Amino acid sequence: MYKILSMILLFGVQNALAQVTPNPKVTKKSTQDTFINKIEITDDYTVVSMQYVSKSPKEALKDYLNNNPKEKEQLGRMSPMMRDMLLQQMMGGMGGSTISIQPTSFLRSKDGQEFEFIKASNIPVAPERLDVAADKKYFFKVFFEKLSPGIKSVDLVEGPNDERDGFQYWNFYGVEVNNPAVGEEEQVMALLPTAKEFIMSGKVYDAATDKPISAKITCIIDGDNVPFDSVMTSRTGYYEFLVKPDAYVYKIEAEGYAVTTENMNLSKVTKSFDRDIFLEPLVEEIPKEEVAEVIEEPVEEEELEAVDENTFRLNNVYFPLGKAEILENSHRELAKVVKMMNENQEMKIRVDGHTDNQGDSRLNLILSMDRAKNVRDYLISEGIDAERITFKGWGDTKPLETNQSKEQRQKNRRVEIVIINE
Repeated sequence: MYKILSMILLFGVQNALAQVTPNPKVTKKSTQDTFINKIEITDDYTVVSMQYVSKSPKEALKDYLNNNPKEKEQLGRMSPMMRDMLLQQMMGGMGGSTISIQPTSFLRSKDGQEFEFIKASNIPVAPERLDVAADKKYFFKVFFEKLSPGIKSVDLVEGPNDERDGFQYWNFYGVEVNNPAVGEEEQVMALLPTAKEFIMSGKVYDAATDKPISAKITCIIDGDNVPFDSVMTSRTGYYEFLVKPDAYVYKIEAEGYAVTTENMNLSKVTKSFDRDIFLEPLVEEIPKEEVAEVIEEPVEEEELEAVDENTFRLNNVYFPLGKAEILENSHRELAKVVKMMNENQEMKIRVDGHTDNQGDSRLNLILSMDRAKNVRDYLISEGIDAERITFKGWGDTKPLETNQSKEQRQKNRRVEIVIINE
């Protein structure tokens, strides 16, 4: 995979002028598992590169016990053998978590200016969510409106509170940003003496771990496809170039990292400087279309499956994995519900959504509610009076099976129609 990224520049006076802030200083943040690796101000956006580090099962269990002191106290009264056995069982049952970014997120300056969220890459935008594996790092970028020149400290606000209804929001306060005011660069450059040649040196680092890495750096004069010079860094990541003031293209390559290129105008640089380069590890793009999560294997049926006198199970309604959008091949099954309600004009129903027990139970509850609501909305779009349909999400609280196997979990993921007798 090849993509163009901006390099992180750290060098003398130029550091004050660059529009990239590596590992920005943060005064306070709402969570310890999410980090800002870089802030970059481009022609169109303010781009915040972030990483989320999911907890290991042991860390998740520790947090759970710290938040549930009574259970922790009960464990302390058990025999060591029984306690260790129970702890192992609890650790194995620690479900995964889910992440997303709120579309209402924004950057806020000290004087109250707000810069709205535009888009995100490698992370879903709520209400969509991504299941994350335990003890793993996830890299993503969030794009906001471009900051006005001169704003050098912002808050990144994802939610009105750091935590609400059991959800943790990623709020960062007092984030330093390298964003000079108009004219600041010209004033500084005017004070610098001129020079014919200078040395540009530094180290190449992993942006996630801050550890040095070996890389190949190729220097090309801008507008010329012929390399001017190239170096292979040492094991410590160190490199050095002797260059003249000019416009250059730098290409940085390292195994396991995205190929990085940077157009850099050094025509006004007048003395040697150090510049460290931070490369972001390659990450898998989140597929635009996930493999469909099937509630149950498609079955050709003339009628809806009757669970009891007042309940019908929709066996052929499908959603993308972890999402609430109804897939097109569900319409045939939903048409049966429309037909049943048209034939019984007094009938009122409740749409019930259910999930299996994989992932965070609170998020499962929201997902089941969203799916049930979307089924209701579809029926309304087909002409059924909205007053005749309610909906409810049950999450993983009403399983049909024990969730021990893939087949059992598949049965537990379902949508049902309940006839309401008034």
